[in-house]
Amino acid sequence: MNKDGFTTVELLLTMILVISIMATTSSVTYTYRDRSSYEEELNELTNYKNTVTKVIYDDILTNTTSDKIISMKSAGITNEYYLGTSSNSNAYSLKIIDEPQKKGIVYGKAGQLVEYIIPGSDSNLIEINGVNFPTLESNVYTFELSFYQRNLEKTFKIKFTIS
Repeated sequence: MNKDGFTTVELLLTMILVISIMATTSSVTYTYRDRSSYEEELNELTNYKNTVTKVIYDDILTNTTSDKIISMKSAGITNEYYLGTSSNSNAYSLKIIDEPQKKGIVYGKAGQLVEYIIPGSDSNLIEINGVNFPTLESNVYTFELSFYQRNLEKTFKIKFTIS
């Protein structure tokens, strides 16, 4: 009767124990992976917002003239603004991109325009909520672009003010 080996009950208990450990470990791993993905997307959008705001504010602060933002809607152009008195070559242009697979802004001087595409807009995760047109209140111009990220269920705003 002295046979070396495992009984069926011992094998069954071992398999149950290993399966329960694997299930617990995998659920914890998935939770951390999801949280990491959430944080990564949040960081990308926050960096995007900070980069665009910094670039625009740098140009506002280095602009020594008394030029302000004015809305240019003539000739069929919509959602395009200029930091300056007109759409001449010295003015900075800001245009909103709201295409199905591409959302963001195009910003810069004529011949030096740079596209700032919102991360996630290529996979339809971004929805532009709206643009508050430059408004004048007590010699203060305010511009705000608001967009929504579907995965994060969060709204981001790019806002700058010129006085």
